[in-house]
Amino acid sequence: MKKKLFAATLCLLLALTASLLSAGCSDDSGEDQAAENGQEATETLKVGMLGKDIKTACIILADSLGYFEEEGVDVQFEKINSLSDGLTAVSMDKLDILPFGVIPSCSFISQGTDVVIFGGTISEGSEGITKDDVEYTQLSDFAGKTIGCFRMETGHMVLKGLLREAGIDAEFVYLESSQAIVEAVKKGEVDIGMVNSGYGYVAEQSGAHVAFQVGDFESDFPCCRQTASRTAVNEKRDALVKFETALLRAYETYLNDRDAAIKALTEYSGQEEAYVEAVMYGTDSYDNAMIVSLDPNKKKVSDFYDVMKANGDIDADTEYDINDYIDTSIYEDALEALIERGEHADLYEELLKEFEENNK
Repeated sequence: MKKKLFAATLCLLLALTASLLSAGCSDDSGEDQAAENGQEATETLKVGMLGKDIKTACIILADSLGYFEEEGVDVQFEKINSLSDGLTAVSMDKLDILPFGVIPSCSFISQGTDVVIFGGTISEGSEGITKDDVEYTQLSDFAGKTIGCFRMETGHMVLKGLLREAGIDAEFVYLESSQAIVEAVKKGEVDIGMVNSGYGYVAEQSGAHVAFQVGDFESDFPCCRQTASRTAVNEKRDALVKFETALLRAYETYLNDRDAAIKALTEYSGQEEAYVEAVMYGTDSYDNAMIVSLDPNKKKVSDFYDVMKANGDIDADTEYDINDYIDTSIYEDALEALIERGEHADLYEELLKEFEENNK
């Protein structure tokens, strides 16, 4: 009797062990199942996001509308506290992508940090606000002016370079935030305040005046870029192409379905629809400064790197050439894939023409 009980128990244990081993072998993040179905395993990309900023409109839309999932890439958002923290995380492979800022990317690269700019997020976006209802229409208007700005704002560096090249003297005063800049303008402590990210619209609501956009003097200069780790570019390139493909589809939605875009961006940001529409599209009373652009725009990024060197914002004698840290092929491959699909091909063919002008 004891022998029969022992034999039955042993058989039960063996069956249970075999079952557990079988389950363990088949549950490897879905990779085995994907292989059996002839599908590629979904790769994960970790993307650094700064608060609820809607400059990353195409990323927000691609996530909200399910385009990342449809393209077969798992995009996970990670909160960052600052652009410098984000770039540091990218350089250490803790993040795959930072879609904000061009200043930190250029600064880190100038010091030898091996990260790669592979796409754009926003171009231009910089506004000059004043206390009085005045207009700045030519560079000579800035002579002798005091300009409040903060270091991580691209437009003031572009303006500083333009004034330097024109031989025009103006004083740039660094303040800690956009709100501090607006307050300095209101109190008459500075003649001009440099803001971006649609903050000109916010400033106007409190009585300030948008006197100019830096884009009036230098068109299509780079604002936020998409910067990836070298590891991601080397080991997750297919996932980056899928990521960019989803963003380009979201860009088509941004252009052609304003209601859907505003709804998604409003839900994401918690802002009012009026704010989202003004900042992303402009209104009859407010001319939005930000231009949504996913193009890496290698030529303009290289020009901006030179401006930063000439301004003294980075080492003028740096041995690191920015062109060695820009990969335009990911964006190009995504465009060509969408053109081959056929849907909205006219838009993507036009973007490909612009790409060739901006990067070749």
